[in-house]
Amino acid sequence: MTITDKNYNSISNRVYRIDPNHPEYNADLKEGSFRNFGGAEFKILKLKENSKTDGMQAMALAPLDEKGNVDTSQVVISYAGTNKSDFKDIETDLRTIIGLFDGSDNRVVSLVTRQARFLGQLTSATEFAKEVKNEYKDAEISTTGHSLGQYLALYVAAENQWKNVGFNGPDPYELLSPEAKKWVKENPGMLTNYRNRGDFIGNLMGDGTEAEIKVSMEMGLINPFDYHGLDVWRFDKQGNLIIPENDYNTKASIQQEKNKAMNDFSSHLGTLKKWREKFTASGGSLSANERIYLNHSQTKAVVETMGRKIKNAMEEVIRINQSSIERIEMNWAEEVRRAEHAAPSLDAWEVKETLASVGVTWETHVMTPKEKCQQRIQKARRKGERYDELAKEIKNKINDLVARDQELANQLKG
Repeated sequence: MTITDKNYNSISNRVYRIDPNHPEYNADLKEGSFRNFGGAEFKILKLKENSKTDGMQAMALAPLDEKGNVDTSQVVISYAGTNKSDFKDIETDLRTIIGLFDGSDNRVVSLVTRQARFLGQLTSATEFAKEVKNEYKDAEISTTGHSLGQYLALYVAAENQWKNVGFNGPDPYELLSPEAKKWVKENPGMLTNYRNRGDFIGNLMGDGTEAEIKVSMEMGLINPFDYHGLDVWRFDKQGNLIIPENDYNTKASIQQEKNKAMNDFSSHLGTLKKWREKFTASGGSLSANERIYLNHSQTKAVVETMGRKIKNAMEEVIRINQSSIERIEMNWAEEVRRAEHAAPSLDAWEVKETLASVGVTWETHVMTPKEKCQQRIQKARRKGERYDELAKEIKNKINDLVARDQELANQLKG
């Protein structure tokens, strides 16, 4: 099954409830139990409950397929956000996210070292992810969370080069390793951090990961903390997050399309790489299981099906970015037209000079965004070329193995 935005939202909500100190604590959320999250059944594979130490809670779970079997080829790791009645969570917010509290003296709020910011929940979150990764080596792992939980989930996903979909999270970019920062820049769309425009908590720490999709929810004058809630998000019948149609949300809608297309693209390419590793791991011979599985029709179906998915995803990425370029140019022309209409006494060049005086220029509003779109198009094309190379490598390796394994060769001929 495809794990949707709605599934991730529900999982991010329920992970709070494994904390015994949470008002909605649920003792039935146990390892091995089956639960419905956002309309789909999942099995809880692993839990981590650290309320007596650093306050972190996390769980790993896998969906059930259409036959009711647990599909551990895809695993979700979810981290709980801040329980406002738990000082350990507040301490993590201050020390790790903001960098203001080292825990040595409860009365003192001061700047802390970079090393100190990793203490507690960030270290525990990383260790839990490592345990899950080691236990489910062949799984495609993704992360999710809300608020502090999404901060931890974003960090873990970037460091492990995994997919992430979460909500209202501060951005952990400044704490990422150089390798993770490089991966984030080269793989746009793998991280998605839905933020409410009015949420002053979730919008902390900038957007260095470029995971942000900032949405205006048109909630009016309400308690400011309500903008930070998980339950304000709405989803369509396919489980996709609904972005209200308004002028502000044009960018968010485009970004959501780009993220989903690029994520599908990268995911298919990653799957193909795993097949390459499987087919080339045996060295000079095939195992018994590989003999059973690796027949000509199956091999052809795997490579060709994955090829179609990658090509389709690549074309979608290119289409969206080309559409964005057209929209960028149209928006600039409209902005200039409005300015000229508002100041009919000015010549066209005077209008543009006035706009430039407040930082609105062709370069900032057209050329720079267009260059980013063109870069994404080039990346998509390069990844398409990489698919061709991988597919050829897989087929050549299989042909080589078959030629050297007479038993398998006879089986295929028969």
